[in-house]
Amino acid sequence: MKKLSKMLSACALAFAIGSGALGVVPKAVAADKFVVGYTNLQDTDVFTMRRKTEFINAAKADPSVDIRFADANGDISRQLDQIDNFIAQGVTAIVVVPVDYNGIVPGVKKANKAGIPVIALGIASAGGDYTFVGSQNVDAGRLQGEFMKAQLPRNAEILYLQGEPGLYHSAERLEGFTKAITDRKDVKLLSNLPGNYDRARGMKVTEDWIQRFPKFDAIIAANDQMALGALQALKSAGRKGVMISGIDGTADALEAIRRGEMSQSIFQNAKGQAEAAFQVISMIKKGEKPPKEVLVPFESIDQKNVANYMK
Repeated sequence: MKKLSKMLSACALAFAIGSGALGVVPKAVAADKFVVGYTNLQDTDVFTMRRKTEFINAAKADPSVDIRFADANGDISRQLDQIDNFIAQGVTAIVVVPVDYNGIVPGVKKANKAGIPVIALGIASAGGDYTFVGSQNVDAGRLQGEFMKAQLPRNAEILYLQGEPGLYHSAERLEGFTKAITDRKDVKLLSNLPGNYDRARGMKVTEDWIQRFPKFDAIIAANDQMALGALQALKSAGRKGVMISGIDGTADALEAIRRGEMSQSIFQNAKGQAEAAFQVISMIKKGEKPPKEVLVPFESIDQKNVANYMK
């Protein structure tokens, strides 16, 4: 009976580990396998999913690397559980696209304690030891501000669609834009509201703005999804002549720029970031010490150069 009790306890422990965020019992990592755990911020987000796809493509260059994916679906608690699960599986490295700059710190530190290297992809962590691979969000806002500074008419009135409140990249994009346009004392900001990086929310906020403001010259959005939502609202209302700027350089935004419906997007290089992250994985695999950060610059896209970014 004692042996049976021990066996049942062991099974219960295995089930408890396996019933984490991934929902499966972890597979043991073979000694000769290099296994990477990749927890994505949200698979339904257009940009983060595109970057994940590019990471998969980059990994094809080395068949000896086994990648295990998990989707946090915008839930930091779920993401921390996924990191715990990867640690329990004994993965060799962890790539995390953090849901939250501050909230991810315990997971990074747990991986540090377990001796597992961490790559924070696209979004940094407020603490712990890791390699950051991505772009500086303040630069994206700066490029938007520089473009609007040069293109807006005199005494322009503008609106700003924020990302999700409380997230550091939302604050940095707004900060970069604000600093870049500060010399245009004639430009008036009518309203600054969160669209939570969501197309439907960006459309709803813009619909409200259309009712409140009989005239405005531009909408600056912290990502393309909100910018496209704003465009949809403007088209439905028959409001023309409004400049729209977004961030990410998504296919829909590029097409809107080509048609003259959007003025600008800031290209965040999903492929460049993914390939840089996999290069760091390759360094770790070779026993080399990875750098503290690998930066992939943002690029401004408008009608003059949009053809260079379209496939």
